Amino acid sequence: MDKNKRTLFGLMLSSFIVNLGFGAIMPFLSIYSSLFFYPIDLGFIIIREVTQIGLLTSAMMISRAFLAPFYGRMSDKEGRKAIIVVGLGLYVILTFGFGLATSFYALFVVRFVQGIASALVWPVAESAVVDVSKEEERGRNLGWFMMSMTLGWSLGPFLSTVLIWFAKLFVSSQIKAFQFTFFMMGGLSFIGFMIFNILVIDPKTNKARMSAKEIWTAVVLVIKTTFNISNLGIPSFLKPSFWKERTVSLRAVFIMAFSNGFGFAMVFPIFSLFFYQFYNLSEEFIGTIFGIVGLIGVVFNPIGGWVSDRTNKKVVVLFTGLISGILMGFAGFQFSIMLIIGLFTARQIVQQMNMPSFRALQADLVEPEKRGLEFGNVQMFFNTGSILGPILGGILYDKFSEQEFTFMGLQAFGVEYLFLITSSLAIIATIVLIIFVKKRDFVVNKLKENKEEYSFIAKE
Repeated sequence: MDKNKRTLFGLMLSSFIVNLGFGAIMPFLSIYSSLFFYPIDLGFIIIREVTQIGLLTSAMMISRAFLAPFYGRMSDKEGRKAIIVVGLGLYVILTFGFGLATSFYALFVVRFVQGIASALVWPVAESAVVDVSKEEERGRNLGWFMMSMTLGWSLGPFLSTVLIWFAKLFVSSQIKAFQFTFFMMGGLSFIGFMIFNILVIDPKTNKARMSAKEIWTAVVLVIKTTFNISNLGIPSFLKPSFWKERTVSLRAVFIMAFSNGFGFAMVFPIFSLFFYQFYNLSEEFIGTIFGIVGLIGVVFNPIGGWVSDRTNKKVVVLFTGLISGILMGFAGFQFSIMLIIGLFTARQIVQQMNMPSFRALQADLVEPEKRGLEFGNVQMFFNTGSILGPILGGILYDKFSEQEFTFMGLQAFGVEYLFLITSSLAIIATIVLIIFVKKRDFVVNKLKENKEEYSFIAKE
């Protein structure tokens, strides 16, 4: 098998397995947490259960937002594989950690460390996919990579549904059934770690399998880099120089990434709780919904990448971004469960088309030698939005969950406020992208112009 194809296949397969494990955990985390969370009275404020669930999402995004650019830049210098393998190893430990943590504080720590693992793996892995892809195949290959992630997330709820049902035959409590499932996912994450180490070829060493000594060296490097980051002072994106050094187009991409992160994290942690409380659905039925909707959407990852390669990446991102935002605005109305699932499915389809197109657009706006850094910066803005979204989402859910109101003649649950905020932000961010992403900023066009100029000079 061709070296680049083997690396792409290894990235996709390990991504699928790791996301299968976490796809089995994350949709149920809010239900699992609600079984043993209780209001925390800090004296000046009471943090209720739903807000705590939102804080769990923020915990992950705090570490991921801050660290993603640094690990991305480190991968530009040290190579992609060493960084990713450390993150995947950390994922294995964390999966078991979910089963061992039975308090808000313990889960908060697990989620915070998960953010570190996520910063090590996903922005660097996306850069690696672009590295091994031809210019005209970037969208398609990113689409296949996104599909492997989404397919794992989609099948994960099915797997956990079966495992929870099986565990309930032998254990006495709902908490223990969840814990059994999480421990099984830990073993699955280890398989993903091993597959990545065996299949993915490191361009720096031109070999696949890293020895235990090489992995340990990578671990030490990551630890040293992480501790050195603490001495850097003010985050770079708060400095005026950060924005001056980047094109208007890239700034618009950062804004859309922030909006995507805010909206996703505001509603995703409470979606399963929403179905659980307002439609009285069981954990097994909720898992089945997430699984089926995910499987339908996953087909459209490579389609979105393929379309963006052959048409216009910006247009695909704009169209799917607008439709996704509009559909989200209807999620909190008191429709039948089948209509809500239909809306959920339609949004998933356009969102899955958006993901590879948006990343391919990023790649076209960034020089190859800065790819890891800027992909990390995009993740930083996505994660910064994801820090704020679940906190506000938890507060609003707790405040409005027992209310109802009428909007445009339609009866809505109080939590529709969350979906309207998410919808509005998505539409505004898409309009910003329409206005500010300019053709002159596309690095691909500049490279082509340079090649043509060089070719013309050479002929003379």
